[in-house]
Amino acid sequence: MMWLFLFVFLAVTPSIAAQQLPKELPEERVVVTANGYPVPFENVSRAVTVFTSDDIRTLPVRSIADILALAASADMRPRAPFGVQTDIRLRGSAFSQVLILVDGIRVNDAQTGHHNSDFPVQMQDVERIEVLLGPGSSIYGADAFGGIINIITCRPGKSAKATLSGGLDAFMEAAGSAGFLAGKVEQSISVSGNRSSGFEYDRDFRSVSVSARTRIGDHSAFSVSYSNKEFGANGFYGPSPSKEWTNQTMVSYERKFEGRSGVKTLLQGYYRTHGDRFLYDVRSPGLYENRHRTHAAGILAKTQYKLSDTGSITLGGEAGGDWILSSNLGDHSFTRTSLFAEFQWTPTKTIAVYPGWRFDYYSHFGAAASPSLSGSWWILPRIRLRSCIGRAFRIPAFTELYYRDPNNEANPTLEPETAWSAEIGSDFIPAKNWMGSFALFSRKERNVIDWIRSSSAEKWRTSNIRELDITGIEIGIERSLGSQARFETHYSRISVDAGSIDYISKYVLNYARDAWSSSVRLPALLSMNYKQTLAFKKRADGQSYWLLDSRIERSFPGFSVSLDFTNLLDTHYQEIVGVNMPGRWFALNLRTR
Repeated sequence: MMWLFLFVFLAVTPSIAAQQLPKELPEERVVVTANGYPVPFENVSRAVTVFTSDDIRTLPVRSIADILALAASADMRPRAPFGVQTDIRLRGSAFSQVLILVDGIRVNDAQTGHHNSDFPVQMQDVERIEVLLGPGSSIYGADAFGGIINIITCRPGKSAKATLSGGLDAFMEAAGSAGFLAGKVEQSISVSGNRSSGFEYDRDFRSVSVSARTRIGDHSAFSVSYSNKEFGANGFYGPSPSKEWTNQTMVSYERKFEGRSGVKTLLQGYYRTHGDRFLYDVRSPGLYENRHRTHAAGILAKTQYKLSDTGSITLGGEAGGDWILSSNLGDHSFTRTSLFAEFQWTPTKTIAVYPGWRFDYYSHFGAAASPSLSGSWWILPRIRLRSCIGRAFRIPAFTELYYRDPNNEANPTLEPETAWSAEIGSDFIPAKNWMGSFALFSRKERNVIDWIRSSSAEKWRTSNIRELDITGIEIGIERSLGSQARFETHYSRISVDAGSIDYISKYVLNYARDAWSSSVRLPALLSMNYKQTLAFKKRADGQSYWLLDSRIERSFPGFSVSLDFTNLLDTHYQEIVGVNMPGRWFALNLRTR
């Protein structure tokens, strides 16, 4: 029935009398991620969660991974705090089935999806984060099964700000940014770093990041970023005290053109390199030490043509390649090219329809076609219906194809994964300052890649396992009471049907069956503000736990002081089997404004 909903929706909507758009929508937000070109929030036909810079600044979060954990159907699987390494899953997907973008540029790592959370952007440079749930391959290509995360950086300004933090386990963190204007040139520079001795043996970490962003007028932007991490990886990849060092450099350029008759063109080019040194056992430095270096480069061009007052079309193409030099995986490479198109049709103020199609060709894996169709309809001034259907694909990572160590052995003959997804949903405004959402979704995956074994005595091996049928429900509600008070909560339930299996799954079948999260911001006594996040997870293996974080903050002229508490319930839990997470913890923060 779900698969027929969109057809019926598109068949009947042209004959419906136009309704008025709601007058009590949230603050104006232009959503970049959901379509080939940005659309207003009221015309979005997909499930999209937007985190603003205000959310990031005020909530008790210390990394981009922390803020993403508050999105509907998001299952963040950190191996360590502060975003040191986190596997990101959306709507029951594997961690490699989520596409990460920065300003619309792909940053997924071809070596392994474990590195996808090495975001080449610092917290103080984030303008907003858009989380698109559901298939996205018709817009952005490979990997967009569970969804897309687009981190959008803020425009350089002439202000300066800094943060200094200190906490348990010898934790120290400092960050700062400054900018200046010179005619049409806007320039900013940001620096951040942190360190900790770790809450248990071989769980220490340190990181440093530097970035610079330049904008010339409203049409040209250039950015460069560098990050370097070192962290103890006890139990991350096997029963041993491991160590890992990563570094990343990314350079990107963007140019916008606006022609006559509403023609808009965007050109983007990028180069990204990621280094990974991995020591399997710190007690045996010469044993299974791996060094990997991946490179990715690409160029994208797309143009939007206005066909009429109610319709426009976006046409574009992309070309690029990924290659790796590795002591363990060997030296490999592939190239990719693509063509894509999306039609944006708004026959009335309350109806929007978006058919899209993309064709990708990979030198090693062949061709993939990714069609999609989505639509939305404000049937009443306070109720919007939306639906979408689309196909997604993912090619194997280099690690899944070639990696070997004492506990793992990859398969070089893996085939790409594919999936068809569909959803129906609704957004509604029950009262002033309230916003709610509801969605049912289904995804049918084929040739799913996973690490599997028949018993604990065997090695983990990669394989294209049998089909997966994933279904789920999402419910969310939020209320805003001005800049000082806000409440938001989300619940999701996911079911994965793998049929009859005779193996142990390392990643794919270890998902969060039930997930609930909420956040609240409230004014408190003595001119202070209180922020809290509370989350509950119940996994498919039966493990369940509650996590409570909070922040109390007091603002003064020019600066603020806050105290962060994480895991206030002192819950003992593991997001990744065999990898403990920290207990109760706190930090003191000083921020300039």
